[in-house]
Amino acid sequence: MAGSAQFSDVVESLLSRGVRVRFRAAGKSMLPTVRDGEHLIVAPVSAREIVRGDVVLCETWRGPVAHRVEAIETNAAGAPLFLLRGDASLSRDRPVPASALLGRVVGVERAGRTLSIAFPGGDLGRLLVAAKMRLRPTLDAARVWL
Repeated sequence: MAGSAQFSDVVESLLSRGVRVRFRAAGKSMLPTVRDGEHLIVAPVSAREIVRGDVVLCETWRGPVAHRVEAIETNAAGAPLFLLRGDASLSRDRPVPASALLGRVVGVERAGRTLSIAFPGGDLGRLLVAAKMRLRPTLDAARVWL
C-alpha cells in the first residue's frame, strides 16, 4: 500500500501547515453521510478538539480512514484513544491513538455543492447523535433476533 502511505504523508504535511485538503472518498462505510466517489474536505485539528460524533481522518492499520468518533477513551498513560465506526458499519474499528489523527472532516462535496457535516441543531444535535451511538450496539444486537 505504498500509495496510501504517500497519501497520508502528503495529507499530514499539508494539515500540519494549516492547509485544508480535499480528496475523493472511496467505499460505502460512511453511507449515507458520504457516498462513494464524493470529495471530502478535511481541516487541521488537535486531538483535544475532537468530540464524539465528529468525522475524523485517521491513519489506521489498513490505511487512511474517515469514520465517525463513537467514543473517546484513555489509555493507561492517560492519552486519548478514539473509537471509530463508519455510519454504515455494524462494528467499531480498532481503537486509534491521538498520534494517528490526521484531521477533521468538515464537508462533503455532493452534486456541485459543499455540504457541512456539522451537526444540525448545534449542541442538541450532537447530544441526539451521541445518544444514538450509545444505543446502536443494543439496536444492532436486537436486529439479530428479529
